[in-house]
Amino acid sequence: MGFMDSVKGIAGKVSGTVENGVRSVTDSTKKMGEKTKVRNEINRLESEIQNAYLVIGKRYFEKHSEAPDEEYAAPVSDIISKTERIEKFKLLLASYEDKQPCSNCGAEVFKGQKFCDKCGTKVEFVEPPIIEGFNDNVQPANDNFQQTAELVQEPVKPVCPNCNAVLEPAQRFCDKCGTKIGE
Repeated sequence: MGFMDSVKGIAGKVSGTVENGVRSVTDSTKKMGEKTKVRNEINRLESEIQNAYLVIGKRYFEKHSEAPDEEYAAPVSDIISKTERIEKFKLLLASYEDKQPCSNCGAEVFKGQKFCDKCGTKVEFVEPPIIEGFNDNVQPANDNFQQTAELVQEPVKPVCPNCNAVLEPAQRFCDKCGTKIGE
């Protein structure tokens, strides 16, 4: 056996070892990919189960919030109180923008409007809510900013044909006199 035969034998062994290594890496990569797919599917299914639990809980709440089973009374009460608190925060936020929801249709009405421009209901503005632990110690706001803001001129807007009040483009009723605005 000559030198060349020896080199060919070593080369054959190295080639076989490399082929085995490549095959092993390929198999490992395939397994890793498959494991990732399986984990993703497990996560997707677990997420769907969690969403189903949420739906069940919400449906229970909607059906039994007035008289929940004793076991669920505390969490139902907690949801109700937090929902009420959220509504107060929404009203407070709207008051910062000088608006509130219409008592009839829920549309935004701005401070100074006498009638809702969506449904024509007479508007009575309420004081912003005092929320325990949040704004129950707040000092009155400085009116200088409001007075400065009123001096800034706005672009020309349409007016009510009955009382000449300035209207917003989407208004269907005059917020000053309640007149229905033509199409």
